[in-house]
Amino acid sequence: MKYSEGYLLDGRYRLERFIGSGTFGEVWVAVDAATDIEVAIKVYVSMDEKGLKEFKDEFKISFELNHTNLLHANYLGVNAEDQRPYLVMPFCPDGSVSKYAGEMSETDLWRFIRDVASGLAYLHSMQPPIIHQDIKPDNILILKSGDFVITDFGISKQLRATLRKTANAMSSAGAISYMGPERFSKQYHAVKASDIWSLGASIFELVTNELPFCGMGGSLLKQGADMPELPEEYSDTLNVVCQACMAKEPWNRPTAQQLAEFASRILEGEASPRMPWIKDGSAPVQEDKKDEQKPVEQVKEEKPVRKPLTETVAFTDSSSVKNDVSPVETESAKKEDGHTVRDFSYVSTSEAEKPMSPWVWVLSAVAGLAVGVVLNLFV
Repeated sequence: MKYSEGYLLDGRYRLERFIGSGTFGEVWVAVDAATDIEVAIKVYVSMDEKGLKEFKDEFKISFELNHTNLLHANYLGVNAEDQRPYLVMPFCPDGSVSKYAGEMSETDLWRFIRDVASGLAYLHSMQPPIIHQDIKPDNILILKSGDFVITDFGISKQLRATLRKTANAMSSAGAISYMGPERFSKQYHAVKASDIWSLGASIFELVTNELPFCGMGGSLLKQGADMPELPEEYSDTLNVVCQACMAKEPWNRPTAQQLAEFASRILEGEASPRMPWIKDGSAPVQEDKKDEQKPVEQVKEEKPVRKPLTETVAFTDSSSVKNDVSPVETESAKKEDGHTVRDFSYVSTSEAEKPMSPWVWVLSAVAGLAVGVVLNLFV
């Protein structure tokens, strides 16, 4: 059945205002007739007994979750008239963060990253981990306190499949825009890093008011598309974090806990906090965005130190090079601390240019006279 304003859901919740709809249901602002409190109601598609059992079992798990950055559902009911399950949640009058896309300050963006990453870190810490699978601005709401909270969590891959079958629909095009490259593989399995890619795509959208990769998600990145950059008016640090979240390989992305801690340090005023997901954990080398982006850790070109033959030397980062030495053709290699170190020997070319011994001159003169005498005999 189609709901309308004024409808009394399950004999208790009077629907006041329609907020929006998605693949699996619709959201309303309602008033609880028993308490006269304004609430948000998410009504899902109707289900059979098997689907309802799956829904109830998963609600039991999600009901026990409690975190500042998760929008907690207070009640699960099933409308007797059409067997549609619904969740009763606190009403967020400011709605979702999506309406602020392109208008958020950098400080608010760091708060967004901190709050969402904190909520994800909590979900990912569960045993087994809870993977959200649908992180996007529409699913991040704003509380009256200004905190950002995640909604629509706790729905497993199995339940999503059941909901899709019931709704006779696949994921919306909007969801594809936030899917990482691995989600377009033949045998996709939900992983924590997939939520991080979705968070990175959300950051990009909130900054630019546009979807990364033309709205095609990680499918274009998988085919070799260049990583997009944030506009120059935003800091290099925010740009690096956004790109790190959308890294092609899941293992190259930061964890939710790392992101939450990093964003907290930024908000506390730390100028260059370490980035634990970057090899040695240091902050990245910031380059002018107009120049070609360079790797965080650069290996300097190594040149041999040229010294006399009596000394054997290895490559170093920098050295003065004399013009009077040249390398011997032989070369040897050895391992030091896991790195190959090539040893070269050098001989001074100036030694080859020293005057010959006087005895050499005498012998040469004698030989020349002998040749002259022999020639005179023939003449």
